[in-house]
Amino acid sequence: MEGSEHRIYKLIRTAVPTLALAGVVAVAGCGGGGGTDSGSPPAPVKQAGATVSGVVSADGTQGLVGPVGRATASSQQFEDKLGRISPKANRKTDAQKHGVAAGAGCDNSDVTPSDADLDLLNSAILCLVNGERADAGLPALNENPQLDQAATGMAQRMVNEHFFSHDTPDGKNIVDRIEPTGYIPDSSDWVVGENLAWGSGALSTPQAIVNGWMNSPGHRANILAPDYKDIGLAATMGAPSPDLTGGTVYVNNFGAKSGADLNARLPTESGSTGTAAAASTVAGAKVAKKASAKAKHKRRHKRHKRHHKQSRSHKHRAQH
Repeated sequence: MEGSEHRIYKLIRTAVPTLALAGVVAVAGCGGGGGTDSGSPPAPVKQAGATVSGVVSADGTQGLVGPVGRATASSQQFEDKLGRISPKANRKTDAQKHGVAAGAGCDNSDVTPSDADLDLLNSAILCLVNGERADAGLPALNENPQLDQAATGMAQRMVNEHFFSHDTPDGKNIVDRIEPTGYIPDSSDWVVGENLAWGSGALSTPQAIVNGWMNSPGHRANILAPDYKDIGLAATMGAPSPDLTGGTVYVNNFGAKSGADLNARLPTESGSTGTAAAASTVAGAKVAKKASAKAKHKRRHKRHKRHHKQSRSHKHRAQH
């Protein structure tokens, strides 16, 4: 965790030398977010009608990109390299401007977050993500309450415990966090994934976050993964690091209970699926297999206890 916080602090110091460190910072996805956009001022942000609480008041414009992950029953991939996103990210997404109607019709995509509007943020993110998928000829993702639960727990922990990683301070990875919700089945062809983001001020709007993700090869791959069917969303006011102030944490958990593409690889920051991604897959394979075996053991244990309890109940009734 200390390494991640150090990288965040270093990027804050070097991102825009002419701006104060209290400038607006946004984190959205891993890899090289933002492309080659120049550092012109961000688009104006629309304030939600409800009273704002927890929104950062800041002057500058910066952007950071962070972790992305994907796991199956046989492997776990991750990319935790941090980088900057464009200060121009607070604009309509490509799917909104040039794509199909699924992206163009998204409400509240430019709303600055507040405690009272977190559901609006999640709805806007879902609409924008599905707009990108529709523009790529992919089916829409269905919101899943189990993945919602996992995403909400992760977002709250990131704010409360100040970490920005797919592994929590107590060592729980994406599989460990989703498995207790009951989403992961006993089969071997499930898949789950995760996109993380943080933003403040002009770069905390849903469209800024999705633009950051779509300009990051790893997060873009998660959004456009053909084998995902479900999604869980969470937005929580606060920062994932003591070096950052206020803003909003976003978590998207992706998944499918069957039909996983076991050959899919997350691209690296450069957009390739070469040695770095392969290395992360090999490194994570043991972790994923261990987590899967642990989950199966828990489910067998629960079934055994339930069967034993039912047997005792039947025996007791027979005796009376």
